[in-house]
Amino acid sequence: MRLDPTRLRLLPRGRYLLVVDRRSGRWLSLAAEEEPFLRLLAADGLAPVPAEVRARVERLRRLLVDGKVGVDEPGPAFDRLNTLILKLTNACNLACSYCYDFEKVEHARVIDEETAQRAIAQALELCPERLWVILHGGEPMLVWELVERIVLRGEAEARAQGKAISFSGQTNMTRLDGRIAGFSLDHDILWGLSIDGPAPVNDALRVGHGGGGSHALFAECLRRFPRFVRSCGVLSTITALNQESLLATARHFRDLGMASWDWSLFQPIGRGRDLAGRLQLDARALGRGWEALFAAVEGGEFSGFPVKPVTKYLDNFLRGPGHNMCMRARCGAGRDLLSVSADGTIEACDCIDPVGPLGGLGHMAGGSLASARAAPLAERIRSRDMDRNDPCADCIWFALCGGTCLAHAGDIDALWPEACAMAQLAFDRISLSLAGSDALIDYAGSLR
Repeated sequence: MRLDPTRLRLLPRGRYLLVVDRRSGRWLSLAAEEEPFLRLLAADGLAPVPAEVRARVERLRRLLVDGKVGVDEPGPAFDRLNTLILKLTNACNLACSYCYDFEKVEHARVIDEETAQRAIAQALELCPERLWVILHGGEPMLVWELVERIVLRGEAEARAQGKAISFSGQTNMTRLDGRIAGFSLDHDILWGLSIDGPAPVNDALRVGHGGGGSHALFAECLRRFPRFVRSCGVLSTITALNQESLLATARHFRDLGMASWDWSLFQPIGRGRDLAGRLQLDARALGRGWEALFAAVEGGEFSGFPVKPVTKYLDNFLRGPGHNMCMRARCGAGRDLLSVSADGTIEACDCIDPVGPLGGLGHMAGGSLASARAAPLAERIRSRDMDRNDPCADCIWFALCGGTCLAHAGDIDALWPEACAMAQLAFDRISLSLAGSDALIDYAGSLR
C-alpha cells in the first residue's frame, strides 16, 4: 500500500502528536518530537538529508502504512439496506411543541397493514442477512394491535426468507400496559423512551393537546412497570431551553435507573418551524453544556451508565466511522436506511423534511423500496460528499464527523453549523483526554 501524505493532519496533544487520516478516521499517537520527520513525508525526495534522517522518515512511513493511516484502503460500502423505519401512525396523544414529525397539512392516519407487511418483505429481500425494523410514529403504542400483527407477520416473513429480523421502537410510553410490556419482552422489542428530564424541564415543551405537561404520565408508567421502563434508553430533545443543562439531565436519568441517556438536537421542521426563533440551538451554549457533561464523564461520575452524547463521539474516535450511520461521510439516508410514512411515502430518512427538496423518494402504492432506492433523488442524496466543500474540505475530523447530518443541513451541499461546532469540540476534547490519561478508556470499558 502506498502512503498518501495529503490525507494526514497533525495535531499536538501535549507530549504526543496525533496523526489523523482525515479520509478514513484512522489515527496514530506518536511522540511530539516526530513532527519534523513526519512533515518530510510529503517531500518529493530525501536525498539532501542525512541517511539517519531518511531512515527515520522511512520508519514512520512503514508505521503509518502498517496502521493503515494515510492509505487508500476501500472501506465498507454500506450499499445494502439493513434498517427500515415504519411510521405506523402520525397520530399522537401528545402535542410536543418541537415535534419534527408533525406537519399542519397532515391528518391523523394509520399505516395500511398490507403496506407495512410489503415494506418488511421487500426490505428483507434487499438486506444481506439481518433487518432492523424501527416502529415509529406519531405514537406507535396507540395502534398496539397493529404492532403485534406487524411483528408476528414480520418474524414469519423473515423465517421464510432465511433472514434475521429485529424490532425496536420509539415511544412516549404513556400508553404502556401489561399486554404491551409482555409482548415486547417476548419478542425482544427494544423501546426508546422520549422524555426530556424532570417535570419542570419536560413539561415546558412535551405537552398534551390541551397544553398540560406529560411528565406525570411517565411517572405513573414508571411506578406501575418499573423494571420494564428502566430497561429502556431515554432520548431527550435538546433546544435552547435545556442546552446548558445536559449534565443535570444525564444525572437525572442515571439516578432514575434508566438504561442510557441520549439526545436529539432540535430540528426546525414540523411543529418546530413556528418556534425556531425561540428553540434554535446556540452552538456556544450547547458547547458549554456538553463540556460540563464531558468533564463529569471523564471524571468517572457515569461509570457503567451510557451517556450517548459523549459515547457517540468516543466510539467513532476509538472504533472508526461506520457503525453509526449518522456520523460517517456516506450516511445511511437512502443507502442502508429507508423510512415508510403512515401514508405510504418512502423517504431516505425519517428526519428529512418531507416538504423540502429532499423529501419523497417514492410511494408504496405502485412503487417499491427497490424502485425508491434507484430513484434519481435517492442517487442525488447518496452523492453527497462534503469533503468537496468548506469547511469540511480541510477538517481533521471529517471522516469521524461525516460532514454533519444531511437532514438537519437541509440540502446536499449544506452544513449543519451547530453539529459541526459540536463535533470539532468533542473530538478535540476526547483526543486531548486520551493523550493524558486512560479515563475515557476505563469509561468505555465500564459499558461493556
